[in-house]
Amino acid sequence: MKKNAYIGYITGGAFSEGLTFKLDRHIPTENVRIGDFVVVEGKNEDFLCEVDDIRLKTTTDEVFFEPIEEKDELERLAVSSFVYSEVSIFPYVTFSKTDSKTFSRSVKTLPSHFSLVRKANDEDLRRLIPEENAFYIGTPLTTNAPVYIDLTKLSMRNAGLFGITGSGKSFLARMLFAGLIKKRISTLLIFDMHNEHGKSIIDEQNNMLVSLAGLFPSEVKIYDVDSSNEDAANFIVIPYMYIEPEDLELVSDLLDFSPKSLETLEIVALKKKDYMHFLIEAYPALGSEERDRVIEELNVNLESLNALSRHLQKLKRLAFLKDSEETSSIDSIMKDLSHGVSVVVQFSGAYKDDKLVYYLVSNILTRRIYEKFSNFHEEDKNPKRITIAVEEAHKFLSRQYQMKNVFGKIAREMRKFNVTLFIIDQRPSEIDPEVLSQIGTRLVMELKDEHDIEAVFQGASHSKRLMKLLSTLEQGQALVFGYAVPLPLPVNVRKYDRNFIEEIRTLKNNTNPIEDIY
Repeated sequence: MKKNAYIGYITGGAFSEGLTFKLDRHIPTENVRIGDFVVVEGKNEDFLCEVDDIRLKTTTDEVFFEPIEEKDELERLAVSSFVYSEVSIFPYVTFSKTDSKTFSRSVKTLPSHFSLVRKANDEDLRRLIPEENAFYIGTPLTTNAPVYIDLTKLSMRNAGLFGITGSGKSFLARMLFAGLIKKRISTLLIFDMHNEHGKSIIDEQNNMLVSLAGLFPSEVKIYDVDSSNEDAANFIVIPYMYIEPEDLELVSDLLDFSPKSLETLEIVALKKKDYMHFLIEAYPALGSEERDRVIEELNVNLESLNALSRHLQKLKRLAFLKDSEETSSIDSIMKDLSHGVSVVVQFSGAYKDDKLVYYLVSNILTRRIYEKFSNFHEEDKNPKRITIAVEEAHKFLSRQYQMKNVFGKIAREMRKFNVTLFIIDQRPSEIDPEVLSQIGTRLVMELKDEHDIEAVFQGASHSKRLMKLLSTLEQGQALVFGYAVPLPLPVNVRKYDRNFIEEIRTLKNNTNPIEDIY
């Protein structure tokens, strides 16, 4: 390494606190930023570190009484005798000096005093993830070196993408989904609330770009709850018989249920096999005497039953709910997923941005997947890995619902059956802490609320350092940490644009099956 490539040398440190180095006097302090990657060259191994603090130091306070202007090299040298910059860094990875392919995520020692420090280069970052699993997601905050994520590890455990509206979550999610499909690492079931992952999208410059179904026409199918969507291959049809009380409990607030309504619903569902038909169609047509007989038979309160039936009439506007036993599109979706075809469920027309429809359909479909794959013995686990991507995840995974809700069960139980969640949300503080603890990889974009920031780092190592990194991020940037990356990565997320689309189209497919390591 050329001498002028070094930016400083180690002056101190502690195993629990990290290292400090003195910045070379020729390097402007403004050239170093929080989140920069640097390498400390030790005697036996090199240490890949991240910058987590910068301090301006002096050797004497007398310099402030008559500041020296840095007009030439002589005056710069004089200034450096009294003032200097000290940078705090934390080592996350060590590189072997003898084997270019070997590194360790477990740092167990520290470099000695005066060890030289340099900026990390492309080769350093490329060593972090095996080439066959590496997927380019962006660059460090201050350089153009590519940053990669391990897509295989991303899909092996639950993942979470968090950020406020407008932070760029959808673009990052779409890139990751494209990588998973192209490399044949996972089959996706995407509940696309805002219709952003179908055939095409409009980018920030109002350019029309192909989305997942347009990019992979033979590997992605669109299903929609509204038959007006011309891009959809099939349309969602759900018979009443597929709806369980837990599905209605999830949307009870949107149906204006009272606590008594939920209690009555449970009783009716136990005693009436076709309880949805009964409550929506049959019961409203009964006369007063017949209703009295029903009340006696079910042993429920008349007013509560009347209110429950009345509230459920809101479901009659949902044309995809059928009071029949016709074949459900759910079975077709299950077949596609089993054959490795990814499915995007969209909500068009009158159902666009309709939370009642989104929550209800997502819960019913996901519960069917849970019921199918949880019946497998572990040795016969589903050979196709399935990743379920859901927006507005805090609704499904809140403290109130997650214990009984199917999404909570999948987060806790289904990894061993090759089914994982990819949750997308802007309010992580409303997700149950137990569920957050099950997230293997977190991709955090801009967040404003203190409670959301605290929640997203819950249970993470070095959480205070990570919070400091997050505070420096801007729109279009993300902090990635957890199982799919060997160290926390603050990145400028690459654009989902024509260049990305062309790269994906020419990317080599994985031809070998992915082996899980649990």
